[in-house]
Amino acid sequence: MEYNGKKFEAIIATPGAGKSFLCDRSPAFVDADEIKLRLKYHVPYTVTRAELEKTKGERHFEKNRDYTFDRLYKALDMARRAGKIIIAPPNPEFWDYMQSRNIPFCFVYQAHNTRDELVKRYRERNNPESTVQEFAGEKQFESHYKRNLQENRATVKYQFSANEYLADILIKFGCKF
Repeated sequence: MEYNGKKFEAIIATPGAGKSFLCDRSPAFVDADEIKLRLKYHVPYTVTRAELEKTKGERHFEKNRDYTFDRLYKALDMARRAGKIIIAPPNPEFWDYMQSRNIPFCFVYQAHNTRDELVKRYRERNNPESTVQEFAGEKQFESHYKRNLQENRATVKYQFSANEYLADILIKFGCKF
């Protein structure tokens, strides 16, 4: 994948960008957060990606005592070897994974005027109100936004605007999936 002449092999995107939506619709992508959750908790195989998404903020699964970042990183390495493109949230372990493997990645984050739209997106996907406030409460949103502006580890940075989702952005970049 490429944007403005800069190549990247993975994506880190903030909540509400459309990571799960894209992973649900294209086998080319793998949701790093789903891999993490299935390793970190004993999640029954019958639990779908959509059901797992709805548990954000309120995990009711038993924790797996064998979970480590090393196991997560090995699973992500396997996905990459299988030709999958990793899409991850901006959690420290995923930033570390990209940097430790020298993986050029694109960071997709929200524009300042998208807070109300993000609140709507979170509620439409039935996230608990605690999750809505964690990411889109006024003070939290401002803090995340300022931190995202200062982010400098990504090969490519892209600020998405209202009514723009990760799939739209990648199509704009010329990606086919």
